Amino acid sequence: MNYILKLVFFAYIVAQLAINSSVRYMEVVVLLLIAASSVYREKFGGGVLLFVLEAVIIYYGITLDAAFSILFGLMVYDLISRRYYIGVIPIAAAGLFILQPDEITTFLLVISLCCLFAYVKGTLLTKEELYRNSFDKQREYSYQLEQAKARLLNSAEEAAHMAEIKERNRIARQIHDNVGHSIAGILMQLQAVRKLYDKDKEKAAELLSSSIEALSGTLVVMRDTVHNIKPAEKLGVESIRQIIGNFTYCPVEFKTSGDFGELPVNIMQILQHNIKEALTNVGKHTEADVVEIRIDINYKFVRLQIRDNGAGGGRFKEGLGISGMRERVQNAGGTISISNDNGFLIVCVIPIENSSEVIV
Repeated sequence: MNYILKLVFFAYIVAQLAINSSVRYMEVVVLLLIAASSVYREKFGGGVLLFVLEAVIIYYGITLDAAFSILFGLMVYDLISRRYYIGVIPIAAAGLFILQPDEITTFLLVISLCCLFAYVKGTLLTKEELYRNSFDKQREYSYQLEQAKARLLNSAEEAAHMAEIKERNRIARQIHDNVGHSIAGILMQLQAVRKLYDKDKEKAAELLSSSIEALSGTLVVMRDTVHNIKPAEKLGVESIRQIIGNFTYCPVEFKTSGDFGELPVNIMQILQHNIKEALTNVGKHTEADVVEIRIDINYKFVRLQIRDNGAGGGRFKEGLGISGMRERVQNAGGTISISNDNGFLIVCVIPIENSSEVIV
């Protein structure tokens, strides 16, 4: 843009020189020097000294032909672009001092237009830089958010893994301290029974009876240990069936396809919460006779569809329940679609990421 503007100015001067008189040698030299100075400033920049030198050359060119005064406009444009506002005053004063009265109006008009153009251009460049920095900051924050999310997921997986190891160690210690020691004692008593069977049958029978009692107590401890291992809350698809079973407002048709064992724990929790929230909304806000729930699972994503045959139609206001469902799905990288035409329909699609936390 700068080169085009300067080319237009130089072309205007050449045309004026050609119209007014024959082009003299010194006029060509002045024009080339000013052109070289402008190109140098565009490529490498320039300080105050270069501007002063160029002003002197232009001043000398004006003594040869008044058409050179328009080049002060280019200097003003460069000064405003570089925020050297104070430099405009001596240039304007020099033009007013050297030009004839009938040339001053054109000179001031050119100076004003160049100032305006440089100011507008600088404002646009500043806004562009601001937008670019804002976009870069947004990308940086997005990247940091992704990193924080990854660290949070890793921390959750690590915490779950540590809890699993702790529970395994507790169970192993309980079996070793209680069941293991008891069985070892029973084994020793049974070995003694075998040795005493032919020598002292009464003593052998006493040890055998004691072993039977000890083994019965060990069996009770084993059953209690297994009972404590088994979670009280149902897992996988059974947890969803339990939620549906507790819903008594209207019948629910539940269909599934795919392997629930491949679902990460966090996605399974999202399905549970969303189904529970949707059934709560059915009981509160609709007059449905039946609800259809379908879950389809493949290796890439899981799709949850909840439909009822309530009144539907019209516009609906998204409350905290729907907002919570949307937030849960979007935080997992999925999408949710909601429609209230011919009843109420909720469709959630959640990608299945590689995870070691799966329902077993």
